[in-house]
Amino acid sequence: IGSDTRFAQIVALMESASATKPQGAQLADRLAKPFLVTVLLAAIAACAWWWSRDPGHALMVAVAVLVVTCPCALSLATPAAMLAAAGSLARSGVLVRRLQAFESLATVDTLVFDKTGTLTRDAMVLGSVETRSGVSPDEAVAMAAALAEHSLHPVSRALSLAAQHRAGGGVKSRSLVCDAVVETSGEGVAGAVIDKRPDANAEPISLKLGSARFCGVSSTKTGGLQAYLSDGKGLVATFGLMEDIRPEARAVVKQLKDDGVSVHMLSGDNPASVARVAELAGISSAKSTCSPGDKLNFLRNLQASGHKVAMVGDGLNDGPVLAGANVSFAFGRAVPLAQAQADFVVLGDSLMNVVQTLKLARRTLAIVRQNLWWALIYNAACIPLAVVGFLPAWLAGLGMAASSLLVVLNALRLARGVQNTPLGVLKEA
Repeated sequence: IGSDTRFAQIVALMESASATKPQGAQLADRLAKPFLVTVLLAAIAACAWWWSRDPGHALMVAVAVLVVTCPCALSLATPAAMLAAAGSLARSGVLVRRLQAFESLATVDTLVFDKTGTLTRDAMVLGSVETRSGVSPDEAVAMAAALAEHSLHPVSRALSLAAQHRAGGGVKSRSLVCDAVVETSGEGVAGAVIDKRPDANAEPISLKLGSARFCGVSSTKTGGLQAYLSDGKGLVATFGLMEDIRPEARAVVKQLKDDGVSVHMLSGDNPASVARVAELAGISSAKSTCSPGDKLNFLRNLQASGHKVAMVGDGLNDGPVLAGANVSFAFGRAVPLAQAQADFVVLGDSLMNVVQTLKLARRTLAIVRQNLWWALIYNAACIPLAVVGFLPAWLAGLGMAASSLLVVLNALRLARGVQNTPLGVLKEA
């Protein structure tokens, strides 16, 4: 209880990771202090130089220097671009929880995926079907589906969906109905299945669908999830079920790899399940049976090697590693603790949103740098003119306003949405 629970240990680990999470410093923040000091010194020096000649003119020169170098453009360079990018992402189904994460995401060279619920969907799919002599796989699936329709268990949903897909191949699953259904939580479903076809035997068949113990048969463990169907004579069929990998997972991983982002997968599941998903997704680096601490240690080792790491997860066990990553993503259905530590929350189910966010982050950083360069060039050109008295205060005010307007307009280019620009091009930009 209390601090001894697994939940409390995960929260403590998450808080520790968050306290040592690398923070990306804003480019404008790094320039602000020396810029302001330079402006003040320039204004004082100009005023002192002109004072002996004309005190009134000296004051106007000082005012012109301060006005023309008003740091509006410099101050707007970063937030204007990031707010425009955040609005664009919101329209595409990604919420930005920390604007500062854009700078960190733009420099990411390594991405770590959780497996369950991230690379895979919540649902399962039917894999293998093994039946006893005299029963075809299609018939076994149809009988199992008649029972499964009375349950909301993920295994039942997978069997019902499989029966619907096979119905086009001649399975008369619609003719099978089930009466006197009893579901035992965590064990299985039992009932009497009747074939309603006119030419069929109208006698009900007592069937059980569920675990080996529930069905009264011997377990045939093969490393994956299995469900069994039995009748009064014994085992009718064994169903092998698999996690349903997201259809875009392989394309997302390939796109990241092609553009120089290394991809890893961490999971607390068994090695066989992790290896299968890693192979289907095209991920060569995958670790299984990972505890929350194991995931965090793996992340810190990557960071200690100089990598900038993004983490994508959705589970409670992902809280610490989401907190410790340079930047993190959580899917909208993620547990609240995982969402609380994420920089970006993906509201939809598409992994492609992660790639698009990475693209937009790199575009955003490029726009920020363009804005900063413009602000610096503008000030470098106008300060000397103001110091020597060639730039009156009213013209300095117009120049300052025009400079700020240009920065905002440049940032608004990001509001046009995520474009299918190769990551490599954005990286070079």
